[in-house]
Amino acid sequence: MINWLRRALLSRIYRKTINQNSVVYKKESSKKLNIISVILDHRLGIDKEHFKKIGSHFNIPRKNVRVLTFFQSQKQTNEENNGSSFTSKNISSLGVLNGVLVEFCKVKTDVLINFYDQDDINLKYLSAKSNKKLSIGFKSVDHALNDLILEVDAKNIDVFVSECIKYLEIFFTYKK
Repeated sequence: MINWLRRALLSRIYRKTINQNSVVYKKESSKKLNIISVILDHRLGIDKEHFKKIGSHFNIPRKNVRVLTFFQSQKQTNEENNGSSFTSKNISSLGVLNGVLVEFCKVKTDVLINFYDQDDINLKYLSAKSNKKLSIGFKSVDHALNDLILEVDAKNIDVFVSECIKYLEIFFTYKK
């Protein structure tokens, strides 16, 4: 019952956030890709290094490719990924972010990759709160979240990476 109420409250706040973000016009800025942020669902079993490949293709330093992994429970996290992971406990029922999420959302990112294929309110809310110019995601998630929707299987990471690179080359300039 408590989880249902929490999800209902957070869903309402999420819808309000999405509506506010759709009204705000994004400022035109640099066409150079500097920072990539990724919200990754641990349930997919994808390694973070795949996203570093996208960064290396665009000559982005590894520190500027930020991957934040969502875990279902605190028991799944460990000290190694503690600074780059979160659970539903990091988002209050009223949508207040804490821990690593505050810093993640505060940093202005050029591209946000929403790498999750489930309709999870925690992942969607974090994506809506992130400070991004362009967002990429899957068709199985709320279409209002993503500017670019890729219709590929989330488990097929190599196809996803090649499609991402192909589209990002169109949106951003880079030197090989």
